[in-house]
Amino acid sequence: MKSITYIFFPLLLLIFGCQSKNEKQKIEFDALFAEVMKIHDDVMPETNNLYKLKKFAQENIDVLPDTSIYISQLRDVQLNTEKADEVMMEWMEEFSVPSSTHADKMKYLRDELVAIEEVRKTMLSVLFEGKKVIRSTDKYIKENKLRGDAKTNLYPK
Repeated sequence: MKSITYIFFPLLLLIFGCQSKNEKQKIEFDALFAEVMKIHDDVMPETNNLYKLKKFAQENIDVLPDTSIYISQLRDVQLNTEKADEVMMEWMEEFSVPSSTHADKMKYLRDELVAIEEVRKTMLSVLFEGKKVIRSTDKYIKENKLRGDAKTNLYPK
């Protein structure tokens, strides 16, 4: 009977010890994965604002005289919105957690956390700077009566 206990008890410890380690790894993985996805989910709706910003820039370009100094700024806004959107789309397309060791998965997610934070920084910066350009061009357009008042201040809030 004692020999069974000596064999069975260590075996139980091994089984429950491994299970506990696996549970800890799963919790650790799930927490980091959730952190990455939260940033993605928070910034993903901003792609709609990038589209609006690009559209507003084009609407302002359409009413400005060809000699306006604002045209190049508005074209930069359009280019930057396209680049910011592309950065997000590339990140999403390339995001794929490897099916390897826990350490490899955790390293991958830590790297992706840094990457998605950069995506967020890029998108929010483009939106902030683009809105400033749209505000100034809208003001110029309104002051010079280049389109009716109903179509001014189109920039996203």
